[in-house]
Amino acid sequence: MDDIYNPRRRSIGGMVLNCLTFAFVLATLIAASGFAAVFSSPGLIEVIDPLLPGPDLGAAPTIPPTLGFPTVTSTPEIMLGPTWTPTISETPSQVPTQTLSPEPTATDTPRPTTPTPGPSPTGAPFVVQPGSNVLVANFANDLDCAWLGVAGQVFDLDRAPLIGLTIHVEGTLAGQLVDQDSLTGSNPIVGPGGYTINLSDHPIESDETMWAQLMDTAGLPLSARVSIDTSASCSQNLVSLNWNQIR
Repeated sequence: MDDIYNPRRRSIGGMVLNCLTFAFVLATLIAASGFAAVFSSPGLIEVIDPLLPGPDLGAAPTIPPTLGFPTVTSTPEIMLGPTWTPTISETPSQVPTQTLSPEPTATDTPRPTTPTPGPSPTGAPFVVQPGSNVLVANFANDLDCAWLGVAGQVFDLDRAPLIGLTIHVEGTLAGQLVDQDSLTGSNPIVGPGGYTINLSDHPIESDETMWAQLMDTAGLPLSARVSIDTSASCSQNLVSLNWNQIR
């Protein structure tokens, strides 16, 4: 009984068992390492045991001769010709030749000192009465020879006198400008539609240096311009100028 429960004996037996276990594990590890070495390098088996047949390693494979680097062959450079650019030929469209007319040369026309009567208005409703525009002795007032002027009347289509129209006289007389107006009906001595235009206090001779024209109250012409003459004679110091309506 004492031997079975003796703790010292149990301790020694345990140590022996542990040593055997360690030795077995170590041997197992060594064997496993050997198999692994032989598996990875079969040539080691001849070293371990020369009597055991080793694998026929045979002759080492022959390495084919090295071909070497390829020889560099000089390839002649291909020279490209100059780039060909197509030439676009444009045919110009035919441009019509334009003939330029020479510009007229401006010519300074000297202004006449005497106003020239202009052309008559187209379709003017009044014209100078036939037999009128004559020189007679003064009958428009009592100044006799101490006067020079124009006098007359204006008649409608029925030859009735018209009142309220304008007689305009313009031009030059003895170097002086003339620009006078008078209304028909303003001088009843001449007639119901009579008018008078004073030009001077004495007779003066002139040759178409003045013109007369019939106008309405707005200043629009009712007749053409009519040239008039004057005389230095006391028996011809009045220009008798009457007008008739024609349309």
